[in-house]
Amino acid sequence: ERNMISGMIGDIYITVEGGPGTAQEASAAHARGAVVVPLRRTGGASGGKFGFPAGALTRPEFVTEEQWAALGDQVAPVDATATSLAEIVKRCIEVSGSHGSS
Repeated sequence: ERNMISGMIGDIYITVEGGPGTAQEASAAHARGAVVVPLRRTGGASGGKFGFPAGALTRPEFVTEEQWAALGDQVAPVDATATSLAEIVKRCIEVSGSHGSS
């Protein structure tokens, strides 16, 4: 139940590794249109296991191929992955802000 509730309250979800609960939260979030950003390099649910939503493993249009690839590159320096993640989150905020209400 906690996983379903957690998946219903945020706009951006960053997943790190995880198991079935992480996949359940990501599924709930993705189903309602939240952006799910999986750190695929960490494996587990974030790497596509446990029924993680396939759509959340697909690069969003506003994310560059290089940024998205960095999230799955297990040999890339961690700081490069962190930089890409920060850029992706910043872009998510910018994109969601452009759809904001008045």
